[in-house]
Formats: sequence, structure tokens, C-alpha cells
Amino acid sequence: MIIDVHYHLSPQREISPETVKYMVPELLRIAKIMGIEISEEIIIEKCCEIYGGYKDGKKLINHMNNAGIDVAVVCHVDNANNKMLTPEINQLINKGISDIGKTYQDRLITFAGVDPRRPGALDMLKQCFEEFGMKGLKYHPDNGFDPTSPESYQLLEYLEKKNGILLTHTGPLTRTRSKFSNPLLLSDILMDFPKLKIIAAHMGSINWRPWGALAAFHPNLYGDLAMWGPYAFGKFELFCRELRDIIDYAGVESVLFGSDSPVFDPVLPIKNFIDKLKNLPTQAPNGIRFTKEEIDAILGGNAEKLLGLS
Repeated sequence: MIIDVHYHLSPQREISPETVKYMVPELLRIAKIMGIEISEEIIIEKCCEIYGGYKDGKKLINHMNNAGIDVAVVCHVDNANNKMLTPEINQLINKGISDIGKTYQDRLITFAGVDPRRPGALDMLKQCFEEFGMKGLKYHPDNGFDPTSPESYQLLEYLEKKNGILLTHTGPLTRTRSKFSNPLLLSDILMDFPKLKIIAAHMGSINWRPWGALAAFHPNLYGDLAMWGPYAFGKFELFCRELRDIIDYAGVESVLFGSDSPVFDPVLPIKNFIDKLKNLPTQAPNGIRFTKEEIDAILGGNAEKLLGLS
């Protein structure tokens, strides 16, 4: 079974060349890592084609089928700084994701997007769980909030009580307050909410070692491979060396497959990354070895246990 624990879904989103231009620098950055030459015009064209049309979930399921993904955790990102994203619109998006999840209950698990800085954040999260039937919470602290703040702790206390899962961004990004996405901030959360299951999106990216140091001691802390795909293609030996170290330090059971899809699909189709991971046992560089059992665990076995699907 292949499980993607990090898939973005925007059922209400209007897609136009103007709305996707902000993605061009990031997609050009990963294209450079991969050694791909691609124009801004083609990136915008592909973004418009790939990002839109998810209103009823059919395109999402087709995308999953084409990539060989059996189950996906789909989520929304809230940002209280975005004045266009009012609490009412935010909840409409969360409900839209929930409705799609209910249509495809055997394929999708839905996580809510709620920014803890909102005055009614706890009530919003309660609605997502108790009315919409969502199973987790997506955080992007680099939007400007401390995940260990009292406002955040209100949500995390409820999340732990409901046996929910926190999927929280870790690692630097451009135009964000990356100090709030330092994996070390998870240390307090792990201490104060010992039963809370946490997925550190990206494992902190290039700064994965603080996450790995924590994961080695906390079996309820996981990390996903979202944003690692470009290195698997453009810096293959580096990717293999880092993944081998991650497994050896943190334990293979801590590592999950996540794609961040469809964010990077205009440059790197998710199927390609999955195939690259599947081939690691036979195609890893000399001196670096992966077993089929390790890759199977990363691609789905670990998430199957975490999500209670086994």
C-alpha cells in the first residue's frame, strides 16, 4: 500500500495565470536543482492545468490512481494574515475538503487547516472534528505564529484529546518566518502533549538533524519526505546519503512518504518520485544500501499503522 501523508487540496480555489505566478520562483528553484530547463510561461501553463479542477474530488482520485497512491491525507492551510481568507471562507474550504473525503472514504483522510491566532480558532477546530469529521490539523507556523504559544496549545490539547494528528510544516521557506518552523520547537510540544501524534512535514528539510534527534527518542514523532523529490533527481547521491542517515539515526519507522502534491507536480510528477523510491534497493549508489522492507515501510507501512488503517 502506498500512502501519501501530505497532499494539499483547494476545492474552492479559482485558478488563473495571475494566481499561480507566486509559485514560479520556487518551481524554478527546484527545476534548477534537478537540472531541468523550463520557462516561466510553461510553469504557469502547467500550474493552471494541474492546480485547478479539484471541486468534486474526481481529478484528485485520478491523480492518485495515475501515481499508484492508495490513500492520501488531504489538508488545507489556514493563514490569519491573509485578509481574503476570512474565518467563514476558511471553514467553507475545510468543509469542502471534508465533503470530498466523505465521498471517497476508502481513499482520503482529511486534516483541517486552522490558524491558532484566530479568535475563534478552537471553535473552528471543534467544528472540523465534530461536525465535518476531520481527523487531523495542519499547521504552517512559518506564516508567523509560535506553535508553542498559549493559543496553539489550546488547539493541541483538544487535538490530543480527540486522538488527532498534527501535520506541521518544518524547515525554511522563502518569504516566511522560518524561525517558527524550526524542528526544535516540537520539543516542548512533545513534552507537554506526550500522546499527540505529530508529523513534521519535510523533517526540517536541510535542517533535518534536530528533527532526527527528537524522533530517535519520541516514537510519536514522524517526518515526511515532501520537498525531498528534487534532490532525489538532481542530487541523487546526496539524497541517498541523507536518507540513509535519517533512517539510521531516527529509525525507519519514523519516516513517511509525503508529496506536497500538487505543489511540485508542474516540474516533478509525483509518480516519478514514488518510482525513484521504489528503485532504491537496486539503484542506490555504491556503499549505500536500502532494503525493500525499509522502502515499503516508508511508502506506506508506517503510515498505515499511524493512521490506523492496518
